[in-house]
Amino acid sequence: MFRLGKLFLCTLFFACISGSPENQDKLYIEMLDVGQGLSFLIKGKNCSSLYDTGTPSSGIDTMLRNRGIKTLCSIVLSHRHNDHTGGMTTLVKMAKNGEIRINRVLLEKDANEEPLIMLLNEAGIEMQEIYRNDTLADFLPWTARILFPAQNSSLTENAASVAMRLSDSQNSFLFMGDLEAPQEKSILELEPLLSATALQAGHHGSGTSSSWNFLAQVQPKMAFISAGKNNSYGHPHPETLAKLRLILQDSTQIFRTDRDGSVELEWVYGVGMWR
Repeated sequence: MFRLGKLFLCTLFFACISGSPENQDKLYIEMLDVGQGLSFLIKGKNCSSLYDTGTPSSGIDTMLRNRGIKTLCSIVLSHRHNDHTGGMTTLVKMAKNGEIRINRVLLEKDANEEPLIMLLNEAGIEMQEIYRNDTLADFLPWTARILFPAQNSSLTENAASVAMRLSDSQNSFLFMGDLEAPQEKSILELEPLLSATALQAGHHGSGTSSSWNFLAQVQPKMAFISAGKNNSYGHPHPETLAKLRLILQDSTQIFRTDRDGSVELEWVYGVGMWR
């Protein structure tokens, strides 16, 4: 199921088309095993980016070295909690030492951002605020659009997480940070036709996220949950896993760092995605 023939690709979930995937654009999206935190590495032909950076002790530096990453076109920070942005201190240190180049950090405005601003300014790293309907050109020909939050939003902490959707003509990957049910409802009100082939389950698979209405509309075929092994929060929550099993109809397509470690997805533009 997860192997390509040279002239023909057919996955369980996506339409089969003829052609040679070796000659087509590819993205690799890897959910990094950062313990009780979140970090995704997105690798394209000309650009690599991070969505969140894990905790200060998650080993993001070793992970990037082992994968040969020397430049990050962008780092998208979903919100300011330490399990999502804690790795920035390590990444800035790598940038200062010349081990990695960070072109810019993208984030939503937050009242608690001053220490992060100082850290980026000291390293000479550009910072840009991002909001709903902003787009990123880093992954062309893929479209990367910010779905949430809106500019001038008064939301904070988990509720202010940046939701981002990567898409091509056939499939999409939805990043939800730590957004919970009330924000999922807000997103559906803004995006009533929202769908996603692959979903990063919000808030580490917490019972306060991945609401029935949200999952029923989005109809993901794959779910990715980043959670620490035997974490004290009980993530992922049994109720969330039960909902995902019913929506996905194939529990083998629920990927978890606490059980599976780092998980990489290969995505051929206009063809399909598979682990």
